[in-house]
Amino acid sequence: MLNIGMTLTLEPVNNQANEKFKSRIVEMSDKLIYIDYPINIANDKTTFLVNGTRLNVAFTQSDRESYSFQTEVKGREKGVIPMVALSFPEAENIFKIQRRKYVRVEAALDVAVKKDGQTFHFVSDDLSAGGVSFILNKSAEFQNGEEMDLFIVLPMKSGENQYVKLKGKFVRTKNRNGAQIASVHFIEPTDIQQQQIMRYSFERQLSMKQKERVL
Repeated sequence: MLNIGMTLTLEPVNNQANEKFKSRIVEMSDKLIYIDYPINIANDKTTFLVNGTRLNVAFTQSDRESYSFQTEVKGREKGVIPMVALSFPEAENIFKIQRRKYVRVEAALDVAVKKDGQTFHFVSDDLSAGGVSFILNKSAEFQNGEEMDLFIVLPMKSGENQYVKLKGKFVRTKNRNGAQIASVHFIEPTDIQQQQIMRYSFERQLSMKQKERVL
């Protein structure tokens, strides 16, 4: 599935700076993937990755199917070209990125919205890889079609928080039991951002089913 010469897109797991890098697989062994030094997509500069940095990685095969996995920086090697060593994922930890249907789950998450130079804080009502709904308060008003920056905190089963920064567009407001719920669609989320949300949604579904069995 992974081949020498394949292009990878990398994002830090705790990506508060919303950084994205591109790199290429140079060598592989049973336990490690060796890539050339990543290039920051935003400024086209070479990036130095510290040992232990955890990364979300996405790649596309020749059949145009996209996949993602998590890895960790294990070190650097001086070969013909300088290389970064990444842990090799187990086959069961490589996930196909589904694009056709997004699973929406109920979830109370911290959502920060930045617009017009101000940042507003809300609690989500539900979430999918295509958008988010959150409970409005009196601090902000939105217009149909208005664009904004969103920052969502995803508490994963592992105990760590993953941070997803996206652009969104306000769609509508609905009233439910006296509460105003805002619906926002994500604008061109990356494969990795979608996979992060889908992984959280999957874990959330399992957790909810387990609670139902207990009850």
